[in-house]
Amino acid sequence: MGTRNYIRLEFPLHSELEALRWGMESMLQYSTCRSFGIDCKDLIAMIKEPRAWPSFATELKRIETLQICFPDFKITHIPRV
Repeated sequence: MGTRNYIRLEFPLHSELEALRWGMESMLQYSTCRSFGIDCKDLIAMIKEPRAWPSFATELKRIETLQICFPDFKITHIPRV
């Protein structure tokens, strides 16, 4: 998919969330997309337990809203090689 040129955010996790949001929005046109793979374990933890990350509540709410568009939403960790 590639990366998007966007404003550098304050913390790396904010950047990870923004990249995932952008990827999900980009994939909305493909009805067959069901799974997303990322290399950030913290981001997966944030999505599974958003209440444990209150400082990211706004960003996580956007991800949660996008998940509704993907009936069988799945996110997995893919380690960097």
